[in-house]
Amino acid sequence: MQLTLIGFLVGVGISSFFAIHAWVLWAIAFVVSVLMASRRPREVLIGMMLIGIVLGIIRTNYVMSQSSDLWDLAGTKKSVTMTGFVDGDFELTKSGGRWRFQVIRPVDGRILVLGSSEVRPRYGQIYELTGTPQQPKNSGDFDYIGYLAKDGIHAQMFYPKFDVPIDKIEMPFFMRTLRWIKINLAFVRDALAGSLARFVPETEASFLNGIIYGIRGTISQSLTDAFARTGTSHILAISGYNITIIAAVLGAILARFGRMRAYWLTLIGIVAFTLMVGASASVVRAAIMGMLAITAIQLGRASHAGTAILLSASLMTLYNPRLIRWDVGFQLSFLAVVGIVYLAPIISQFFEKLFSRLHAKKFKAILVSILATTTSANIMVLPLILFTFGVFAVYTLPVNLLVLPLVPLAMLLGFITSIAGLILPFAGLLVGQIAWLISALMLLVIRTASALPHATLQAKMDIPTMLACYVALAVWLWFGYRNNYVGANTHTT
Repeated sequence: MQLTLIGFLVGVGISSFFAIHAWVLWAIAFVVSVLMASRRPREVLIGMMLIGIVLGIIRTNYVMSQSSDLWDLAGTKKSVTMTGFVDGDFELTKSGGRWRFQVIRPVDGRILVLGSSEVRPRYGQIYELTGTPQQPKNSGDFDYIGYLAKDGIHAQMFYPKFDVPIDKIEMPFFMRTLRWIKINLAFVRDALAGSLARFVPETEASFLNGIIYGIRGTISQSLTDAFARTGTSHILAISGYNITIIAAVLGAILARFGRMRAYWLTLIGIVAFTLMVGASASVVRAAIMGMLAITAIQLGRASHAGTAILLSASLMTLYNPRLIRWDVGFQLSFLAVVGIVYLAPIISQFFEKLFSRLHAKKFKAILVSILATTTSANIMVLPLILFTFGVFAVYTLPVNLLVLPLVPLAMLLGFITSIAGLILPFAGLLVGQIAWLISALMLLVIRTASALPHATLQAKMDIPTMLACYVALAVWLWFGYRNNYVGANTHTT
């Protein structure tokens, strides 16, 4: 089964970059029939992997060939009036703001609206936008069209004209129900975020609202740059990479309550977080990867964990094949999970020896788990980060080791402040001061590190070098497990 799943992911990856003609599929099908007819175990396994490759190519070609009415409408370059609703949070940009808009009339689809930062529509509000939709254009080597298409966006509209929100519009039952659920979730989230902002000073409140509720509109550009210079941007971004690391750290901290209880408490925390930030498609994918990482660690055996990772990634790419090429968050999430499951057990042995003289066993177990989890995830994603962004944050490892253990605590205190502030303001003020202290300490570490000389280095990595790094990591891991450097159940929460 694992080989078929690997083949499917390979097939999706190949057809995401290259056009695969039908005769290639027929040739592979012929090879598969010959291999299967031999009935020799090795040949049959190769045939199963080739079947997965063919299925991946077929699925990707089908999705890529689907036309978009909105794309065709944008190609006419005519001014139109579109009716629909806001389908995402307002995001600040350097030139204004942007938000996603689900079009219902005259065609069905999703556009990206770019406009002023003075008017900030809220999720679910129904508008009539008048403007000229435009087809996205690629910029240099960056495939902007594919990047937007992975989220179902096939057109852009710059500074459209629109009036106050309208009351209602006819839409499909499922879309109407989903919109109603998300509107109510957004209402609860905004109320909690507003409560938090009343009891925590502005900078720390914006930071806490960003990591707890996914609200990034008030985070300053200077703070965002500081996170980027220290390799901690994933803390602000709601991605599978972020959720995976935080969930693993939270599981390590909760391990004192028992392994099974820590597992379920962590899963409940991920589900609650997903609902609180609005349960968008990208957040749901991130939550799945985070829960997968915790489940894989809970399973213990590498073979079971590997199947779970591959099955989850295959199901997500079956639904949306564009994830493999155009969703960096998905790529980082997948690699972080692989690092935590396979690399952390080996690295944890190093930290076990390093802290062998530490007699506080429970504290040492938590410390080793956090260090191994953070280090393994950072090592596994580093080649991809250098390939994608071309920037190496020199102090990323020590800063992450100092800050990440505080993230779950800051999120918990911030959430308690939100709840307490709505019920008992005095309690909200009291807990809010503790939440402010923790978050201020985190921001102090990040800002101090970002101000150090040579905090970032330009280190662009090409595709062959990146692939060579991952091949070297895979070989090292293979020899590590083959020579019994780690046991089947070494790494636990």
